Amino acid sequence: MTFESTLQPGIHVLGDAALMGAMPKAAFAANAQAKVCAAAIVARLAGREPQEPRLINTCYNLVAPDYGFTIAGVYRPDKGQLLEVPGAGGASPVDGDRTLRAQEAHYAEGWFAATTAEIWG
Repeated sequence: MTFESTLQPGIHVLGDAALMGAMPKAAFAANAQAKVCAAAIVARLAGREPQEPRLINTCYNLVAPDYGFTIAGVYRPDKGQLLEVPGAGGASPVDGDRTLRAQEAHYAEGWFAATTAEIWG
C-alpha cells in the first residue's frame, strides 16, 4: 500500500523497479504509483495509517493519426501485490467503427500531452 521496500525500511520502490503483480510497467502506471507512495509517506509523517489505494493504468495506442484504441485497468493491493479489480477496466471494442477509432486517437493526443506534462513538467 505504500511501495516501501520489504527488504529495506524507508526505501520506496515503484515503476519498473517494483514487482507489482498485475499492474503493467508503464509510465502512466509508475506515475499513479508515485502519487500513492507520496500520499502514504505524507500520512505516515502525520502519524496516520495510509489509506488503501486503488490505482489506475490507462494506455492509449495510436495505430494511425486517426485510428486509436484504449486499454485500462484498476488495481488494488492484496498480500503485497497489485491485483486487477474485476470488471473495472477494459479495452476499446474490437469491432469499433472509424468514428470511435478517430475519437480514441483524439483522446490519445490529450492523454499523451497531460501524462508527459505531469511526469516531466
